[in-house]
This record gives sequence, C-alpha cells and structure tokens, in this order.
Amino acid sequence: MKLILPLIAAGCLAACGTTKQTAGGAMSGYPKFFKEGHRGTRGLMPENTIPSMKKAIEIGANFIEVDVYLSKDGQVLIAHDPFANIAISTLPDGRSISKDSAKLYTWHQMNYADIRRIDVGSKGNPAYPQQQKLAAYMPLLGELIDSVEAFTAARKLKPTIYNIEIKSNPKMEGVYQPAPDVLVKAIMDVVSTKKIGNRFYLQSFDMRPLQSARRLYPEVIIGFLTGDAKHSVDENVKALGFRPDIYSPAYQLVNAATVEACKKHGMKLVPWTVNTAEEIDKLVKLGVNGIITDYPNLLSKY
Repeated sequence: MKLILPLIAAGCLAACGTTKQTAGGAMSGYPKFFKEGHRGTRGLMPENTIPSMKKAIEIGANFIEVDVYLSKDGQVLIAHDPFANIAISTLPDGRSISKDSAKLYTWHQMNYADIRRIDVGSKGNPAYPQQQKLAAYMPLLGELIDSVEAFTAARKLKPTIYNIEIKSNPKMEGVYQPAPDVLVKAIMDVVSTKKIGNRFYLQSFDMRPLQSARRLYPEVIIGFLTGDAKHSVDENVKALGFRPDIYSPAYQLVNAATVEACKKHGMKLVPWTVNTAEEIDKLVKLGVNGIITDYPNLLSKY
C-alpha cells in the first residue's frame, strides 16, 4: 500500500529542509560512529542543561542526547525525570526539595516560567563527583537547539545531531505526559522551526510515541530503547510493528547475537549508558555502531 504523508508531516519536512529519505528514515550525512553524550555530559556538567550540551560537543560528542516532557502550558521541556529530582534540585530561595514534596513539582502540571526558576546545577550530583557545580536551569528544546547551533557555528565545529528521548509512561498518561500523538506533534512543531534537516532522531522505551511518530511523520529517524532482557531483538522489532533505524539496548544486554540481529534488520546498534573505557572497548570490538555515555571524552579515539 502506498504510504501517504500527512499534510502536517509534509509541512514539517519542508520546513526542516530534510533530504529525500525512505520510509525507514535515511541517516544521510550521519557519522560512521555515534559518539553520544548522555544528557550532554552528565558525568562532568549538570545534566540536560545547555552548559552540559556545549561541554559534550567540546570534548568530542557528535550526538547529544536529551530527554523531553511537555509542561502544563505546552512547552517542550528538557528534563529526565517527570518531577523534581531531589538529589540535584533547589528552589529559587536555595532550599532543597524534600522527598515528600517532590511530586508537587511535576513538570506536566506546571507552567514553564515556574519550572525555569528551579536550579538543577548548584547542588551538583553526588553520584557524579566530577560534575561541575554551577547554577543551571532546565531549558526548552527550542532554546537548547538554538544555543547549540550558535555554539558549533561560532567555533566552526561540525553541526551536532540531536537524540531526543521521549519520556512516556502509559500508566501515568495525563499526569506526567499527554497522549503520544500530542507529545510527538509538540516536539515536531519545535524541530520544524529550527532548519536542522535530518540532524535529529526520536527515541523512547515506550513503543507508543514511536508508533505515533512513524504514522504521523514516516520519514523521521526512529530509535528504540530497551533494558528488557526477556525479549530478543526480533521480538522487540515485531512488537514495535516496524524496523527502527537505531536499536539502543542497555549495554549489558549486548553480545555477538545482538550485533548480528541488528545487522540482519539493518539497524544501527547504539547501547547505553557506557561509562568505562574497558566496557567501551569491549563493545566496539563486538561491532556496535556507537556508544551513549556520560563521559564523551572516553570516545575520543574512535
């Protein structure tokens, strides 16, 4: 059956300047090896902030991974957790947020102007002792892209590629996130204004927004995330209903069979989150196509 591109998708692709692609999403111009900075460089800078993205690129990342939620007023927010992470967050007056009150700061229930006032960098992160402490806020996706594009242009660096992870939970729909179609459209509405062509892809652990993206925007590049040891590559592809362009399992799940299965399906294999040189070397020798890491500097030799 001939695939008909919806008008909204066609408009977005024209605005994005995306090159002609197959329905699977051609990664034309993508680097041979994906050096992905997880949440920017969480090991060295406050996660999912603009300084973290710039630092990741500065130390060698050619992809930056970000997580997104939709605020109450419909803004696409960069954040990993659905509500305040008490380990890294402080209120505008400098007070920490208690465990009991964390869910009072649920992003989908707050307007962005209020979210922006929360500091996610001054406390540092006890799990990442090398992380620099500095005042930092959770930016919007559009602001982050503008800042990164200006940063790479000013330094005459190769433009980066954005790995946009859709945080979604079917059990908490309406509380943490809207319905998948609404969320995907909001992301694509932002991306369509930024003229970045095919330099982005959408990934998620939740199959629903990926299925929405493939239905509404069939030429967009898709990555599937999994940490599930119970299901094989073949089973996950079958459950998803189409072949994703990128397959991203937890690195502990990767073995020779994983590599072969991804080759068979024509998918790039990019495991997460690999934070030691030894594990990275082992995975590269197995034949992965990239690495997602909190320390992009570990990928300098690849």
